[in-house]
Amino acid sequence: MPRIVLVTGGAQNIGAAITMRFGQAGDTVICADLNPPQDDSLRFIATDVSSESSVQALMEQVTSEFGHLDVLVNNAGISIEASIADTALEDWDRVMAVNVRSTFLLTKYALPLMQNNEAKDPAIVNISSIEGLGANPLHSAYAASKAAVAAFTHNTALEYGAYGIRCNAIAPGWINTPFNDQLLAQYPNRDAVDRAIKALHPVGRLGTPADVAETAFWLASPASGFISGQEIIVDGGRLARLPLPAL
Repeated sequence: MPRIVLVTGGAQNIGAAITMRFGQAGDTVICADLNPPQDDSLRFIATDVSSESSVQALMEQVTSEFGHLDVLVNNAGISIEASIADTALEDWDRVMAVNVRSTFLLTKYALPLMQNNEAKDPAIVNISSIEGLGANPLHSAYAASKAAVAAFTHNTALEYGAYGIRCNAIAPGWINTPFNDQLLAQYPNRDAVDRAIKALHPVGRLGTPADVAETAFWLASPASGFISGQEIIVDGGRLARLPLPAL
């Protein structure tokens, strides 16, 4: 029987790969995003995930159309680049609203749907980041928001495990998305930059959106039924590498 799956930020990048993976399994996928996805097979509900009223309206539609929810993937997120001294308060607040508040709001209003008797093996998957575990320059707001997502994941698993709801997070490393491609495009010697980035990863390549999507699909499946409250690092071994001086 197909599951009812809700993915925030599912119109592009990692979110689009996640919606595609669940769709390939025959699940009914709802894309909650500001912009419509390219995949017409998805049920698109325009949503500002940082707005409580918008999230409430989303869940009312899900309730009306489906009655329950099996899987929630909190994927929507944004980032800014600025030093701590140069970060404007409104930019900090916007990152926190989209990355952290949305995870709280979607979870809060999805829980009744996931506690419905029709929900089968309900699971929540939050997308955090390795930047919540280690630092990249100029990303203090993003890093703080993703560390908060990981912490919220622990509490969700703790408080709702008794209702049969599992909650885990995925911490992606460098994923080869159009956003990251534009970031690298600013360097004149692109080939050298690509080699340097790949060299950070013991597996010898950058991550793909499909790498994250496969992990999300697994975490939402009965195959991971004894895993809850965890942050799964998907980074090609990057954090496992200890730095060494040039010898």
